[in-house]
Amino acid sequence: MITALLEIVAIVASGLVAGVFLAIAVSVLPALRVLPADRYIDMHRRLGQGYHPTMPLTVNGGTVADLVLVFLTPAPARLLFAAAFLLMLGTQGVSHLANVPINKRIRAIDPAAIPPDWDDPRPSWSSWHLLRTVLGVAALVVNAAATALATS
Repeated sequence: MITALLEIVAIVASGLVAGVFLAIAVSVLPALRVLPADRYIDMHRRLGQGYHPTMPLTVNGGTVADLVLVFLTPAPARLLFAAAFLLMLGTQGVSHLANVPINKRIRAIDPAAIPPDWDDPRPSWSSWHLLRTVLGVAALVVNAAATALATS
């Protein structure tokens, strides 16, 4: 029973991560790229308010579920849950080590007083976001495969 519940948590969490990150990649990022710097900073702040703490909790929940499933399922599902755990951990790592520091830099800028030497973070933020999107989508695929193996 606990294994089935954790499999659901792992799939739902990785599915939410993949879906939200993919939506940002294909819709939000292109819209943000064309905004003037002051409007971009304002919009980035507003968008970020809606993702915290929901997305970190979702990623953490899926990561923990995958880790516990490594110990509760037999091979080969165990190996796939271990891979999903590493993919979710990678998603977290990119978020915490790359995107979050950029977010903090953006929040520190006054949109009405952007310095002339402002280094536009959009290309870097987008690249890091695309990496974590790929990791999140891969985690969803691997979680689905692991669950199919574990239940068959």
